[in-house]
This record gives sequence, structure tokens and C-alpha cells, in this order.
Amino acid sequence: HNRFFGWIAYTLSRSERLEPDLDEYRLFDFDQTHILTILGSYNLPKNWSIGARFRLTSGNPTTPIVGSTYSSTNDTYVRASGAPNSDRLQPFHQLDVRIDKRWVRDRWRATLYLDLQNAYNQSNPEGVNYSYDYSQSGIISGLPLIPALGFRAEF
Repeated sequence: HNRFFGWIAYTLSRSERLEPDLDEYRLFDFDQTHILTILGSYNLPKNWSIGARFRLTSGNPTTPIVGSTYSSTNDTYVRASGAPNSDRLQPFHQLDVRIDKRWVRDRWRATLYLDLQNAYNQSNPEGVNYSYDYSQSGIISGLPLIPALGFRAEF
């Protein structure tokens, strides 16, 4: 009786979009060149199990802002963009962990679980936020550690 289950997956891809005006290709907004997933689950005695999933992906492409000019007509700053998707955010990585307890009877089954998404509370980059005049920028972070307690019953 095997107590361990797991797999490793790696994807190498490139997602491009044709720019009709220029008749050339550029990286698509959600291109992730490298995606690595490692997953494992171990069945413990007395219907307990523990599992984890680790993900590592290339950062999404982003279009850098290279400056701005002030428009007195509109009383606002107009950004000057670099080449579309010519920069990338930092890589994304996250560890999710799950603990399950199962009860199995003749006519029903139940599972109580604790799922920790982003277990080590990694502050992953999701985008870039700029100041009103585009002179300063900061990273917009993804979700923090998310604990989820759940119960499932089958009759």
C-alpha cells in the first residue's frame, strides 16, 4: 500500500500577440515562459493525510513607464510608455499546505481539512502602481497567507 503520491511538472511556453499596426509580434500580457509545479501528498495512519504544492512561475510582462509630461489643458500628467511588455515582474512562488482527517463509514464519509494557501506569506508581485506624475512606482502584491478550514460530507 503506497502512502505517497506526487508529481513534478514543468512548462516552457511563449505567448505572443500580433500587433496589426506594426505587423510584428510582442509578448502577450499574461505570458509565463516558465512554470514549475511540485506536488506531494502523504497518507498518515488513522485516516490523516498531509500534502503540499509548490509553484514557481516567470513574472508577467509589463510595459515600463519611462517618463511623463504635464498637460496644462487637462491638469494631469500623461505617461510616456516604453516598448509594450518589454519588462517583467519578479518571479512568482508560493507554497500551499493541506492537512486532512477522514472518517469513513458504511453509508457516509466526512473530511475535515485545513488548507494554508501561500503558507510562508510570500509577497508576490501582481502589478506596478505609479504616483500621479509617474515619477515613483511601487509593486502591487498578491494575496497574503490564507487559512481555510473546511468540512465535506458525502452520503
